[in-house]
Order: sequence, then C-alpha cells, then structure tokens
Amino acid sequence: MIEVVPPGVRTTLLGQQDSDQSMPLDDFLTEALDLLREKPEAKELVVERARFIRDAVANGSYDDVLAMIASS
Repeated sequence: MIEVVPPGVRTTLLGQQDSDQSMPLDDFLTEALDLLREKPEAKELVVERARFIRDAVANGSYDDVLAMIASS
C-alpha cells in the first residue's frame, strides 16, 4: 500500500475544477507517477505542491497551514 498525499487537484470530485490554487490533474498524475517510477518501494508519495502540508508539523507551520486551508 502506498499513501498518496495530494494537494488540491483540479477535478470535479470536490468542485475544484476551476480553482487557480489547485494543481492541474495531468501535472499531478505526471509527478506522482514519476515519483513512483523513481522509488517503487516508497510507502508514501508527496508531490512538491503538497510538501508544505505534509511537513507542516515538523517545521512548525501547522497552525498557519491549517488557517490557510480553512480560509480557502
């Protein structure tokens, strides 16, 4: 099992298809598949645009990230 940590992605799933803040689906898929090819044994895939969310606790920015997401 591989955990995938996505950013907001431009799809109709959550109504983000027109969001400028969301990552285009093709870009997300390309980056995620490239990461999988580079590290097929990975337990987690984090595209660059989701890295700030994934690392928020470790770098002390959790409250700021949560506030930003909540206001979106």
